[in-house]
Amino acid sequence: MASSNSSADSSGSSTLGRVVAFIATSLLAGLVVTGLVFPPAAAMGMAANGSIGWFKDLPTDFEDGPLSESSTVYARDGKTVLTKFYSENRTPVSLDEISPNMKDAILSIEDRDFYNHGGVSVGGIARAIGNNLIGAGGRQGASTITQQYVNNLIIDQDVRAGRDPSTLGANKGYADKLREVKLSMSMEQEKSKDEILEGYLNIALFGPRNYGVEAASQFYWGIPASDLSVAQAATLAGLVQSPTYYDPATNPEKSVERRNVVLYTMLDEGKITQKEYDEAKAEPLDLDLHPTQAGCTAAEDAPYFCDYVENQILASDEFGANPEERLNTLERGGLDIVTTLDMDAQKEANKAVNETQPRDDNEENIGSSMVSVEPGTGNIVAMAQNTYYTAEQGASKTTYNFNTDTWDGGTGGYQVGSTFKPMTLLGWVDAGHSVKEQVDADKMSYPADFPWKASCVDGGAIFEPGNDGTGFSFENASRGFNRKMSADYGMYNSVNSATYAMASELDLCRIGELAEDLGIHNGQTGEPVNTAQLSALLGGSDDNISPMTMATAYATFANDGVRCDARAFLSIKDSRGKEYDVPEPNCERAISEDDARAVNYVLKEVLVRGSGYKIGIDLPNASAGKTGTTDNSTQTWVVGYTKGLSTASWVGNYLEGSRSLNDVSIGGDTPASQTSDPDDWVDGSTYAGGQWQRFMQATAPDYDTSTFPDPPSNLTAGSGSSPAPAAGAGAAADSAVDPDTDN
Repeated sequence: MASSNSSADSSGSSTLGRVVAFIATSLLAGLVVTGLVFPPAAAMGMAANGSIGWFKDLPTDFEDGPLSESSTVYARDGKTVLTKFYSENRTPVSLDEISPNMKDAILSIEDRDFYNHGGVSVGGIARAIGNNLIGAGGRQGASTITQQYVNNLIIDQDVRAGRDPSTLGANKGYADKLREVKLSMSMEQEKSKDEILEGYLNIALFGPRNYGVEAASQFYWGIPASDLSVAQAATLAGLVQSPTYYDPATNPEKSVERRNVVLYTMLDEGKITQKEYDEAKAEPLDLDLHPTQAGCTAAEDAPYFCDYVENQILASDEFGANPEERLNTLERGGLDIVTTLDMDAQKEANKAVNETQPRDDNEENIGSSMVSVEPGTGNIVAMAQNTYYTAEQGASKTTYNFNTDTWDGGTGGYQVGSTFKPMTLLGWVDAGHSVKEQVDADKMSYPADFPWKASCVDGGAIFEPGNDGTGFSFENASRGFNRKMSADYGMYNSVNSATYAMASELDLCRIGELAEDLGIHNGQTGEPVNTAQLSALLGGSDDNISPMTMATAYATFANDGVRCDARAFLSIKDSRGKEYDVPEPNCERAISEDDARAVNYVLKEVLVRGSGYKIGIDLPNASAGKTGTTDNSTQTWVVGYTKGLSTASWVGNYLEGSRSLNDVSIGGDTPASQTSDPDDWVDGSTYAGGQWQRFMQATAPDYDTSTFPDPPSNLTAGSGSSPAPAAGAGAAADSAVDPDTDN
């Protein structure tokens, strides 16, 4: 009995609920019919009615565009797609680019009276009231195509503005419904039926993430919407009622059932023949899924450059007042983003870093990366590293960019070793010294009371007592260089004692100022390098510097002393033609032309007879660079350039920063495994140099390779270079040796 009473109570509640719903819906229907469907004059005659007055005060129009559209990132040719960003996968098309089958299918199942009503269907309302009252076939709506289009536009507008969509699901009240129907009626006065249908077919959700019929058609079958068959069109039309439940990819049986309902309505409406109906009903779904990945994980050829691009947009006020607005612009603004990336160069960079240490065989977590910029513009040409761009854990998996500063999504760089030594050379010529002037590189220690000039510190000098208080001492990385030599010889052979000999005659703070003028900074803090710390002169301080920073600094040498900020964009505009301001080449003189040419004069010898003699690129008077190795071969570098291309190449440890590269398998090779001779250890020319050489030999000829101009004679006057040791003796001389450690 208890069960019977419960059932009766439930039945009574259900009946009462249907009666209440009937009354409420009838009132709404009456208001709609009276206020909208009848001629305006009839409604005006009822103006005394408060409800009608309130209804008349509702807005009659709103901004109906643009729709949320995906943004596309291109290489510099403006054609090669790197990736897309979107929160709604949508590709708008015109109505004549949509199959007539699709138009017939959607109108048959969603709004058979579309071309006859004025925005609201009285017949549809009546059918829905009757259906909902008797509870047949589930709850049924009465929204026309126009109403659905308006509703989707309101949702899209709210989402783009960062508001919670006011008309989603249970949030939609009768006031929202009334606003919707009035806007629908107003839209019918402003737009043609075909314009409304086109808009609807481009905004409606056809599957979990496919907005618009073009995106859906491409996703499910890999065909344009213009080629949709009767069965395919019916499948998509059936999705509108419940895009997830009727998704043919995940619920094919229910999708087919719903498709067949659509086919029957098409037959009933005379849109297809009995034969077409029978054939389409018997047709399998025959899906050919084409998933469209978004964001930088989909940018297979340049994911880390993509990450840099994304970070640049999210940091720019040009795209919104805050990161949320900027992300909204990127994912919904339909931007065409043409970048500076040279796709041919990018492929060579990818090849080079993965030949060094393949990402598919990298249990040791050896990092290799490369970034290349154009000296005269700052345009980023290539950016590569030997890892997969993913947040998943495991070897060779990271979203951190080895090439950039932390605020650009990077690791912030690494100790740069002897690639910092040219800053001392720059200070040398800036002070008026000739690169041929002799320095006392035989000096391996300085007394504790030796005053190292440093104008930026109290007292104008620093003193280095060393660990035991007796003074500052150090070692060279290779034997045979403890002697007097010319400054240029000491630099291109990367002799530590020669660098300190030059520095002992200079203002350490001036060296730091010149480095800062070149744009060199700590990639984790943004602070200038503290060159009043003597280990900084060999790139062995606590300052980590990113490859991007080093490539840009050396590009300044190549560009006769004019530094150009790195830039990633050539143009950005949206689907309506609005152009966004992107940084033009931002170039300014950083150092004098004479000083830059003097540095080039010395550094080109690195690739001919110095520490990088094995990695030359057959351009002896048009290429230059510097090798770099930190203590115990932990991080290794080559930064080298022509007049048209400056490239920083790094190989090292990105997870285990203090581990040596010696005795570690890299690219199938285990160097120094059978020797304790430092001359056999891994240095900048070993792996970083090899990948730099491979890349530059393939890519540099596509850019300016004209000869470096000579510096003025006063900067090259002197007794000439010291006699060179046996061939290759300087190849391992570039280590940033801890001054207090015998390496």
